[in-house]
Amino acid sequence: MGLEKVKQEILEKAGKAAAGIVAEAQAEAKAVMRAAEKQMQNYERLVEEDIGRSVEQMKRRELASAELELQKQVLAAKNELIESVFSETGKRLAQLSDKRREAHVKALLDMARKEMSVAVVQCNSKDARFLEGGTGNSNNTGELKVIKNDSISGGIVAESPDRRLKVDYSYESVLGQTKSKVLSDVARLLFGK
Repeated sequence: MGLEKVKQEILEKAGKAAAGIVAEAQAEAKAVMRAAEKQMQNYERLVEEDIGRSVEQMKRRELASAELELQKQVLAAKNELIESVFSETGKRLAQLSDKRREAHVKALLDMARKEMSVAVVQCNSKDARFLEGGTGNSNNTGELKVIKNDSISGGIVAESPDRRLKVDYSYESVLGQTKSKVLSDVARLLFGK
C-alpha cells in the first residue's frame, strides 16, 4: 500500500500546486482587469475631453459664421438704404422746378468754364432751353453748341472746342461720385479699413 500513499501525496501536492497556480492566475487576471479598467477610464476621459474641445470649436465656428452672416446682412441693409436714398435723390432732382434746374445748369456751366474752355454742352431736352435761350446757341452763356441728350436726367456734360477734354456734371455722374465716397466711408466704418 505504499504505492497508494505515494500516489495520494503526489496528487495532494499537485492539487496544492494547481490551486496555487490558479490563485496566482486569478490574481494576475484581476490585476490585468484593473489595469484594463483604468486604461478604459483614461481613454473615456480623453474621449470626453476631445469631444468637449470639438464641441467648443464647433460652437466658436458657428458663432463666427453667425457673426459674419449678421455683418453681411447689416452691410446689405446699409447698401440698400444708400441705394434707396440715391434713387430717391435722382427722382427728386429730375422733378425740380424749371427755375431750380436753370440755376443748376448755369452754375454747373460756370464750374466747367473754370476748368476749361467750353464749346459744347450736352444736356437733356428740358435743360437745353436754358442754354439756348430760345434763340439758337447764344445767350449770356457765350457761343455754345448745345447737344440734346435725353440719357442725361439733368446737369451737363461740357466739352472743349476740340472735344478732347470733357467734364461730366450730369446728375448721374455727380450722384455716382457721391455714392462712391459714401460707400467707402461705410466700408471704413464697418471694417476699419
